[in-house]
Amino acid sequence: MKTVKKTRGIRALFLLNSTGAPLQRRQDCPLWERISQSFALVILTLFPLLMGSENYFNITVSKFRYFVILTCVYVVLCLAVGLIWRPGKRVGGMMRKPTKPQLTAPQILLLVYVLWAALCTLLSPYQNLWIGQSRYEGMLSILLYSTAFLLLSFWGEYTDAYTYGLGAMGIISGFIALLQTFGASLIFNRSYNYWNTSFLTTIGHEDCVACLICILIPTLLCGFVILKSSWRWLSIPALFLMTYLAIYTDVDTAKLGFLAAVLLLPCLIESRERLRELLVGLIPILLGAALGFSYHRDRSFDPGTRTLVLLLLAAALGFAAWLMDRRKRTWTAAPAVIRRMAYVLILVLLIVALIFLYGYHGQNRLLGEASELLHGNLSDEAGSLRGYIWKCTWQIIREHPIFGGGPGSFYSLFMPYNPGYHELMHAPINIDFPHNDFLSVAACTGFVGLTLYLAFLIALALRCIRAAYRSPVLLIFLGGMAGYLIYSFFVFSIAIVTPLFWVLAGLADKCVRQLAVPEPPAQ
Repeated sequence: MKTVKKTRGIRALFLLNSTGAPLQRRQDCPLWERISQSFALVILTLFPLLMGSENYFNITVSKFRYFVILTCVYVVLCLAVGLIWRPGKRVGGMMRKPTKPQLTAPQILLLVYVLWAALCTLLSPYQNLWIGQSRYEGMLSILLYSTAFLLLSFWGEYTDAYTYGLGAMGIISGFIALLQTFGASLIFNRSYNYWNTSFLTTIGHEDCVACLICILIPTLLCGFVILKSSWRWLSIPALFLMTYLAIYTDVDTAKLGFLAAVLLLPCLIESRERLRELLVGLIPILLGAALGFSYHRDRSFDPGTRTLVLLLLAAALGFAAWLMDRRKRTWTAAPAVIRRMAYVLILVLLIVALIFLYGYHGQNRLLGEASELLHGNLSDEAGSLRGYIWKCTWQIIREHPIFGGGPGSFYSLFMPYNPGYHELMHAPINIDFPHNDFLSVAACTGFVGLTLYLAFLIALALRCIRAAYRSPVLLIFLGGMAGYLIYSFFVFSIAIVTPLFWVLAGLADKCVRQLAVPEPPAQ
């Protein structure tokens, strides 16, 4: 039997897959793979922590510049290596056989979407669509996101370091925000009030912080359960801090990160060991929620019973995990049966929740708006005036059904509807995005663009879900992607956090590609 030499230390983070999943290296130029790994690690770990010289002021500009520079450097390095590399030559001290690149379904659909977006840009009557009329989400951003995805989907070799880096970044970012919520300034001001909204940690606006939470909670929870290295314990403090921020800020979109994690729970409990690890991973989430309720920024809020229940539940999960560790037994049912039972349980709970919401008549604003939506009523004030914005956006889409207004043109498209929004808002704030990424795509690139974008997402999701049964590391990427997509239904794409989604998506597509690559012959 062939033995594999074990690599230890920091270097092992970049070389090993601690799950033992059958991920094989592509037989390509190793320098492309190393450059891609470095780019992905920088985006997932350092990029969210970077701040501009003006702190929170113009933070979107700073983040966009960083992303442009990092992506352009990545592309230039890949091109430079491509010019010097020839099949059969030694590059980076290794010999690799050339492989004929084959486009996957998500890659093809994304390329067609980019071409359609470029056509919409050329046919648009509006200006400044290359950079975008607001928040730098024009044609350039589409090109950068798609380029990062395509290159990583070819050469972004998997490493556990992606998850560990996200955990370390979550700890640093969450710790800064924790001190800010307790009144300490640390490096940055505790908050920067602009249009009466709070700015936190190295991300900025609390809605962008909510996006980070939606990505990190499911990703780190899956990583903690699936991975085996001791580095996975970085996820525990990160989960605690992210959950605390989700409750403390009381941003509804931040709490959707829990939903993405719940949807993946059945895939995580296929063995006794994973169930025990899942129980341990849920403890910091419950403790973070308890702390968030205790120090909720709304001082009129009485945590009381909620905090006590969460603490007792955390203690119960800890005791259950301890018992499972002491009394080791094997499952009496097959993993597939356990997954089906878990999915049935989630489906039952979902039906119960929908019935409860349909008949809800309480005072909670979020539950009340959800109940009205189930009854087919969407008021203008729903979702912080998202109801009015979405209704107007639908009218815009009906007026521009084929080519839309062009990428990044929503500011101009919504101008006729701004007076009504000013009257509802009682403030002269012009809308530049519909607070729904899918409506934004439809308004800017038409129904054709929306169809291509949805087809890309569905193809990628189905491709990853099928492969997740062979390699559980796909669940790590699926968790972050699901969290972002649920979040994007209520907010919009922005360079502060969106690059994380495209990097995770590219790595997920590459992981599936690695599963299809046969193991190279022994040297």
